[in-house]
Amino acid sequence: MVFKLMGFTNELSLRRFTFELVGSGPPRTTMFVVADMALVRKHKIPLQELPLLCLRLLESLTAAANGTVVFPEKEMIEYANRPEEAKTLAEQKRRQFSAAKPDSRGDAWQAAGEGRINATGESEGWR
Repeated sequence: MVFKLMGFTNELSLRRFTFELVGSGPPRTTMFVVADMALVRKHKIPLQELPLLCLRLLESLTAAANGTVVFPEKEMIEYANRPEEAKTLAEQKRRQFSAAKPDSRGDAWQAAGEGRINATGESEGWR
């Protein structure tokens, strides 16, 4: 199933996204995904990512689903936890890398001859 975002409307504290099933022919199949904006803010989900998250939710549903779907808080929590997990993993990798490889920059810099002047008075900087 391939859906196309047709737009959205705001209704009180809800955002209602309208999607159309592409290639369904007449009559066109229209689906709606409703997201509670209070929950979106609570879980710090960027607004620009919300349509894509709604689209993924629709694509994960069975073909029997039709009409209106509510974006569940459980899905928002899972999405909100992903960046934290990625950040924690990156920090762990960074710590492992820095512990495994000592910083030898100081000696390597000096050995490279940065800032030296040769016998003819020319700089022997980076070549």
